[in-house]
Amino acid sequence: MDLSAGDQLTTGRQACPAPNSEPRRKDSTMPVVPPPPPNPMTGLQNRWYNTILKGLAADRSTAQLLQPAPLLELSDALWAYENTVPPASLTYNWQIVDCASFFGEYTSVIEVLSRQSTFEEDIGPDVYKEWIAYLNTVIPPPTDDELPDLFQQWAMQHHPDVASIGASDLTSIAQLIDLQKLLRTYQGPPAMPAQYMGGIKELQARLAGSQPVNLSFSSTTAASDVSDTWARGVNTHLSGLWTGAQCFDATTVKFATSAVTASVSLSEYTAWTAIPDGNWYDSGLLHSAYTNHVGPPWVQNCHPNWHDMFAAGSGRLLRAVASLLVADNVTCNVTSDAVFSADDQQALKAKAAAGVWPFFVPTGDGVTNNVGFDGQGKLTLETNTPKGRPLVIGATVLDIARYLGQ
Repeated sequence: MDLSAGDQLTTGRQACPAPNSEPRRKDSTMPVVPPPPPNPMTGLQNRWYNTILKGLAADRSTAQLLQPAPLLELSDALWAYENTVPPASLTYNWQIVDCASFFGEYTSVIEVLSRQSTFEEDIGPDVYKEWIAYLNTVIPPPTDDELPDLFQQWAMQHHPDVASIGASDLTSIAQLIDLQKLLRTYQGPPAMPAQYMGGIKELQARLAGSQPVNLSFSSTTAASDVSDTWARGVNTHLSGLWTGAQCFDATTVKFATSAVTASVSLSEYTAWTAIPDGNWYDSGLLHSAYTNHVGPPWVQNCHPNWHDMFAAGSGRLLRAVASLLVADNVTCNVTSDAVFSADDQQALKAKAAAGVWPFFVPTGDGVTNNVGFDGQGKLTLETNTPKGRPLVIGATVLDIARYLGQ
């Protein structure tokens, strides 16, 4: 995936700035700006990203980690993860970054399209005038779905050379009109969820036949370089040590700068393909809209237009989820060699129920987040999730061109 510098900037300013940024050069007109403080949480997350991708055999040219990862119970929740336009970030914190839905942006495109001008061009302006004159004599007026057959019959008598292409164009017009009407029913009220192929039961069945994954992490030995990833190393809006903690929270900084280890067992793991289901998604029509910057199927002077939706750096539909990285029955044991004070220990025990690094699974429904300290105040975290309640820990993200087969 090729992201321009502008595309990276659209993800928002980094809540955790990149370390080692160069200060501006001193001159007579510009004051010296000090570099941002080091960002140990981003460094720790980068090391974790490299480690878990290797353990999952995931592709760093497409993989994104998700924070937090509550248990899935309903198909609607599963589809909501699939129905996302992800940010250009190696980690997507969906509680902090409010991304648009794929369905919403796709619908914005479909609603402004038309194939009418293609029909006129294909049959020619003179034939088109004759056809419109003939239509005005038909009582009662035909429906959009009746027009293709009616044109075929009329054109075979008067202009047989354009009968087939005209009927084909009118079929496409009728299908687009039907799709536009259908999409309005999804928007409600009441709004229907945008379905994807397979629900929670199918996912659980897939997981039951999968293989376990075990991995070990050490912040002192794991690689930290993520510059060759699809997001060019951009990591925005990370959580701190627990869900809702800031990256520069003192307890988080102490943890992230320490020697951190993690031992992780995923009893079941699968890459779950995200395929839009039902009649709402027309990949061919979206492909046509993407490949034609101006002209059909875009209506002249429409809004949104191609630039609004697909322009690099500013478009609203630049990426899509191709698959989800899903685990079940997770056991994660984390240690830190930092020494935490009594106040830090109390704060951690109070906050752990919201979910802790690296998966941020909230306590409840069989999930436990246990916090312990040895005699010196060194931290241990243990997260356990129950069997049969999967959680989404990541996603495969494709740029829209690749998603559409370009």
